[in-house]
Amino acid sequence: MSENLCKLQAGSIEGQVLEIGLTSTSLLSPEKFPVIVPNSFFSSQVIVNKSRADYRAIITKIPLQIEDLSKIPQISNDVKSMLASNAKVFLGKDVPYCFLSRIESSFAELTLGYNLKHMRKDEFYAAEQDILLQAVQVIKNHGVALGSTWNDTK
Repeated sequence: MSENLCKLQAGSIEGQVLEIGLTSTSLLSPEKFPVIVPNSFFSSQVIVNKSRADYRAIITKIPLQIEDLSKIPQISNDVKSMLASNAKVFLGKDVPYCFLSRIESSFAELTLGYNLKHMRKDEFYAAEQDILLQAVQVIKNHGVALGSTWNDTK
């Protein structure tokens, strides 16, 4: 039996490998429940080793007020530049993107996409938060207010 700390996903099963035995593998689910999986299950599944990934893809949507559509091309360029210069953004696969992805009667929506480098979960969440705050600051620097996806029916 060998002990391992990798995270994997096989079919609907996902978790951190605790122990690999002769007939079964012990995992800790994302909800922190112990899971015992027969090793025969793995022979018929595609296995994704999440702990070996160089990056994690992130897609975020930010609503803006509809009155500010003319400022979106410059905001998009500035957000892409901010993402490309962030040390925690992985640039080895795809370039970060930011574009107008939706227009409704009460709001417009920017979609940001980027890859974050592999890091601990707490670092990952802090990096994602930092990027969102920087994106909002870019938007505010252009004099644009955040929108709401809720229809205001007064």
